[in-house]
Amino acid sequence: MSVLPFPDRMLDRIYDLDPAELTGRGIRFVILDIDNTVAPYTVHAADADMVAWVRRLKDAGLDVFVLSNNRGERPERFSAALGLPFRKKAWKPFPKAAKAVMAARGWTPRETAFIGDQIYTDVCCAKWCGAYAVLVRPIEFHRFILKFRYWLEFPFRAKKRKITGDHTHDTY
Repeated sequence: MSVLPFPDRMLDRIYDLDPAELTGRGIRFVILDIDNTVAPYTVHAADADMVAWVRRLKDAGLDVFVLSNNRGERPERFSAALGLPFRKKAWKPFPKAAKAVMAARGWTPRETAFIGDQIYTDVCCAKWCGAYAVLVRPIEFHRFILKFRYWLEFPFRAKKRKITGDHTHDTY
């Protein structure tokens, strides 16, 4: 896999990812981001749709783990609501925490997918680990810093769209 920050897959919403697509690729372990991937920064609890989607992943035989840069209680709350193990203060994009999680759970990078909303954290971490990177459209752009950060990612998103011919993500 490339170490360049190009996602392997881009989706409008996390719910658009079918567990069968992952298992069909040999993926057995999913590392999931929370902030603006699973829920907006302004929401502090997992909703029923997210609980059901995580259940579908588990029912497909996938091992799911929450890896967050967040330092507060948010990862604990979301993980508990979703019935998932977690690690906070991950320092993504640096791969040290992600590699430790993969090793501890017994998965290789080829069996691992990262799902997140940011190229410079989630996708880079996945690529630097050698894993499959799924980029979802950020849920909300409520703060200027978020808009700016996603704007900086635009060239990588655009290049991926050009390579794949998929223009469904031209809105962000």
